[in-house]
Amino acid sequence: MVFVSFTGFLLGAKDEFGFKPKTNFIETSPLNEWISLIQLGSISKDYVYNQLKLDTIIDRIDYRPSKGIVKVLFKSHFTELQINVQTGDIVSVNRRFDTIIEKLHDGSIFDFYFTNSNISKIVYTLLLSLGIIFMTVSGFLLWYYPKKIKKIRQYDHC
Repeated sequence: MVFVSFTGFLLGAKDEFGFKPKTNFIETSPLNEWISLIQLGSISKDYVYNQLKLDTIIDRIDYRPSKGIVKVLFKSHFTELQINVQTGDIVSVNRRFDTIIEKLHDGSIFDFYFTNSNISKIVYTLLLSLGIIFMTVSGFLLWYYPKKIKKIRQYDHC
């Protein structure tokens, strides 16, 4: 539970600690002049396959219209590409440490490396939840019953 608390703190302060790459800013033209989603996917897959020699399965594409950037994240590695939405140029290539910390935090790191299911995450979350419930109930009982026993003893002395 200390580990979950610590990783939760790191996630809460990920921007301050620099675990998440800063989003670049590019002056943009109107939306109708942007490269299509299919082209952006193709550009990112080509770059990751040819330059980085990594798997090309895209997890998500995150549009940032106000910044003229598209962030592409991949399913089997923690790489983030930032692509100019007008030219298709790769603006930056970074590792997403916040995603690694998030997977550590919720227990899905085991599923990421060893299985293709969510079973480790579910078991991890269930055990932690039961542990927190147990600690809450036992903490309450340890606080409440000594007070009750003290009250009973006061009445016995009267």
